[in-house]
Amino acid sequence: MNDGTALILVGHGSSRHPESAAPILALADQLRQSGICSEVVAVFMKQEPYLAQALDMVHAKQVVVIPVFAGKGYYTDSLIPKAMGLDGSLTRRDGRVIHYTAPAGGNPRIPGLMACRADGVGRENGWMPQDTSLLLIAHGSSRPGGAGDTPRAIAAAIAQQNYFAEVALCFLEQAPFAQDWQDLVKGDKVVALPLLVAQGMHASQDIPPLFGLISGQTGPVEIAGRTVRLATGLGAEPELVDIIAEMAKAALSPAP
Repeated sequence: MNDGTALILVGHGSSRHPESAAPILALADQLRQSGICSEVVAVFMKQEPYLAQALDMVHAKQVVVIPVFAGKGYYTDSLIPKAMGLDGSLTRRDGRVIHYTAPAGGNPRIPGLMACRADGVGRENGWMPQDTSLLLIAHGSSRPGGAGDTPRAIAAAIAQQNYFAEVALCFLEQAPFAQDWQDLVKGDKVVALPLLVAQGMHASQDIPPLFGLISGQTGPVEIAGRTVRLATGLGAEPELVDIIAEMAKAALSPAP
């Protein structure tokens, strides 16, 4: 697949915290080393290299664009396609074919990956999953209607496993709000897991203070009568690299 094929990863980024790009840059590096495509680049909505530069950064005739976001929303459905001049999932322009995929966070393997991450974090504290509350923290959207479909689907898929004592979901920018997490979980052992796919800023800057922590701290911490351990969002780990690679292959496969 790699001959004449380019892969563009799109992240959020941050002008105030450019270090938040590190997870996606690392993910792009891992995919580049895998040889999955002849070119692999990462671009961002809020920092350099910007999304508008994306198609000028690659030369292949076949291009796959994958938003590395936790789920569908205003960015993935409107802003990214508009900025890149894309017409839905397939765009032909200037002799090139550009495939635009669903966001990485909607992949069916993500709930299992998230559950394994939470289980591992809990067991580091000696907690068995049946005694552990899992608190999922998604970004959401302040726009009317929010952007909670994918996070809700992930939470429901994990809850259906009946693996953890309970699974609760909250959002940074829509109800139920993350700041009210104490009202959402009943257990006294809590793993807080950001539903963020390679988005470093929220995981490092916005979420730790919810539990009395600062950037870089993960606990465990005693707060509100609970013991909370904060997990990190997904980064350039092998299974996420595999998921992105599978999505790129699927985008290029002819419809049955």
